[in-house]
Amino acid sequence: MQEVSFRLDGKIAFVTGGGRGIGKALALGLAQAGADVIVVANTKDEVTVAAREIAEMTGRNTLALCCDVSDPAKIETAVNQAMERFGHIDILINNAGIGFVKSVMDVTAEEWSHVMDTNLRSALLLSQRIGRQMIERGWGRIVNVASVSAGLTFGMLNAYGPSKAGLVNLTQMLGNDLGRHGVTVNSISPWFIKTAMTEEALKTEEFREFSTTRTPIGRIGNPEDLVAPVLFFCSESSGYVTGQNLFVDGGATTFGM
Repeated sequence: MQEVSFRLDGKIAFVTGGGRGIGKALALGLAQAGADVIVVANTKDEVTVAAREIAEMTGRNTLALCCDVSDPAKIETAVNQAMERFGHIDILINNAGIGFVKSVMDVTAEEWSHVMDTNLRSALLLSQRIGRQMIERGWGRIVNVASVSAGLTFGMLNAYGPSKAGLVNLTQMLGNDLGRHGVTVNSISPWFIKTAMTEEALKTEEFREFSTTRTPIGRIGNPEDLVAPVLFFCSESSGYVTGQNLFVDGGATTFGM
């Protein structure tokens, strides 16, 4: 009988949006579980500090890569640099994401495209590029960070919700295509999490009250709340789970009248 374990010793993980917030927490959690981590973000200073701190805290090997994942050429360069350093990638965390508050009737084509390119197209391109070498090695784990907004309508989030809905569907499609090769693909959908992206909104009493009263657990989530679910999806013990979307939302999506 196989021992149940969430350890990732000897694995190499590639985490986008890893310079802060959810991505940094996930990168740290993967390193604490034994993985060497490639931390990818669009801000050089931020990603450099994050990778150094994770290495100091865990003793794992880390690599900081500055990359705008909305740019296919930069994605290719980043993956090549990671492969040159580590030789292969076992785990891909597609976490990079952006959003802004604006009516869907007012969002421009350029704004829409930028959100889609960052949140959705990057996940496709990285999954294709890294997934091919996972197929060659017969093992891999891809975890996409989606959102409850993939299935719930929040006014003024315009392109963000559709991009995350697409990410959940992409998870299912990739899970179907890659499963026979030993590669699983799953996603998590958080509710509101305390990050730089939600910091301004959480400063308002009205928004804090809305977020907490609609959450059965009764509090706003922290980035660390997402680590254990991701570790499960990345581990050997989740080998029979693919194409799934897990709500990590304090029960918010079950909230009744």
